[in-house]
Amino acid sequence: MNKVVNKILIVLTTVLLLSCENVFKNDKLDFLWRLDSVEYPDGYDLFGNPCEKENKEGLWFSFARDLVEIENNNNSLFSAIGIMKENGKTLTFDFSMYDEESWSGIDYGLKIMGIDSKVSTFTITELNGKTLVLTGSKTVLRFTKW
Repeated sequence: MNKVVNKILIVLTTVLLLSCENVFKNDKLDFLWRLDSVEYPDGYDLFGNPCEKENKEGLWFSFARDLVEIENNNNSLFSAIGIMKENGKTLTFDFSMYDEESWSGIDYGLKIMGIDSKVSTFTITELNGKTLVLTGSKTVLRFTKW
């Protein structure tokens, strides 16, 4: 009888494990990331000021499925949720559903976060359990997993 019970348990466990699907598409990417710095390869920040690298504090990116949420927990308290498209080694953030008339400050808030436009594509330069580096056309974003 014990052999039958053991076989049933093994079959049930195998079925459960094989039927389990990841909640997120990319387990390495999904979660909460602290934006540590933004680098400007052309020597100017997104506001046109001379700057090569800017250390950041209180800025957060959250990735889950097809969504990205960005948050500035500093004085300006900015937050937005956008659509994220992952295509192998690239991520595209789409915040085009926000417009300046109905949601004042979206363009400014995105620039503070190192995102140059409402639709921006970044190459995943590094992604592991602790570090994420995204390289865009005007910025390099460096993150630490929280």
